[in-house]
Amino acid sequence: MKSDGFVAYGPSYLRMTGRSLQAMFGLSASRKIAPRRSPHDQLAFLAKGAKRLVLSEENFVGVLGGSEGRITSPLYPTAPERIAAFIETVAPVKVDLFLGVRNPAAFMASAYSQTLFGGTHIGPRTFRARNDWRAVDWADYVARLRAVEGVGDFYVWRQEDYDATLRLIMRRMLRWSTGGKIEKIKESRVHQGLSAAAVRQTLAWAQEGRTEKLAGTARGLFPINDTNKAFKLYAASTLAESEAGYGAQMAQIEAMDGVTVLHPPNHAKQG
Repeated sequence: MKSDGFVAYGPSYLRMTGRSLQAMFGLSASRKIAPRRSPHDQLAFLAKGAKRLVLSEENFVGVLGGSEGRITSPLYPTAPERIAAFIETVAPVKVDLFLGVRNPAAFMASAYSQTLFGGTHIGPRTFRARNDWRAVDWADYVARLRAVEGVGDFYVWRQEDYDATLRLIMRRMLRWSTGGKIEKIKESRVHQGLSAAAVRQTLAWAQEGRTEKLAGTARGLFPINDTNKAFKLYAASTLAESEAGYGAQMAQIEAMDGVTVLHPPNHAKQG
């Protein structure tokens, strides 16, 4: 979309064949066909005359999971070099970073759902044995990204605060006056997770030898609602323990030079 001087592209565009950032900007060393446009011509084509270009694609920094349902550690190890390559390619255009983080245990629970959506059908006990939520270190990840030469402004927020912080995020991303006009989409969840019933059905179908997109089908049959409770990978006590470590990580991020943590504004200051 283009409105008030900005254009935004998300996964629906950037995951199409030939439209990944790697493909459009020639960032993949294995790519045999050169991009049709130079990097700056490509930026101009995407921006279409707008002053700000927003590229929202979490997969650009690398995939989260490895083989057999194992989450890579540290998180997104290739992210710094990928971002550095993009910054170098489009220089001297300023590149700002925006990052939402999440309670490590809750993040790992979401990763388990994505593992099922991706076709690796392992049980929750196996997933927990292969992955330790304590390895999710957002402070380390942010520090690695902040160290990339050429990074402009860097904004971080808690996913748990997203609804209350959205307006501030948009104002930092799109300029103050424009960002204040952005409204949240009506749907409560764009990508709903799995209910406990959907997880059970997914694993049962996998045991029967079915190979189609099981988790997506099961989610449609057993959506999260009053009848089908959301799947929980960890007990409440584990989530609470993780929350304490999460708070310590956020304090470290807050203290980093060149990083701004966005907090929900006080109601008295909202405008």
